[in-house]
Amino acid sequence: MSYTGTCNCESIRITLPHQPSNTVLCYCTGCKKVGGREYILICSANYFVDECHITIDDRKGTLREYHDTKSRSGNAIRRFCSGCGSAIVTITPMSPGKAYLKASLFEPISAPGKEVFAEKKPDWMTTTLV
Repeated sequence: MSYTGTCNCESIRITLPHQPSNTVLCYCTGCKKVGGREYILICSANYFVDECHITIDDRKGTLREYHDTKSRSGNAIRRFCSGCGSAIVTITPMSPGKAYLKASLFEPISAPGKEVFAEKKPDWMTTTLV
């Protein structure tokens, strides 16, 4: 059964073949800045999926790209909705063929299963995954 999410203004619809079994919590500076509702903006919950499994329907032509040259990977491509500002997906050269799809676009969201850039996790946050 397919799993569908939308940006806040519903201009962009994202479909996966099924709901991923878990999320990846990312504490990198870029993900923290693009936000999402997870963990009070100290990290971002993402689905780490094959790019070829993502279907993006951009009905109003609002999908835009930002090339983040300050990311640790060198040049992350961050796609977002220009209508409402919702982060959609991040593509990084460190993971060819894969994408970090923002889990906050979907309901329900799978539980966390992994953390990346955990060294940037706030000291007061004690949960550890892996």
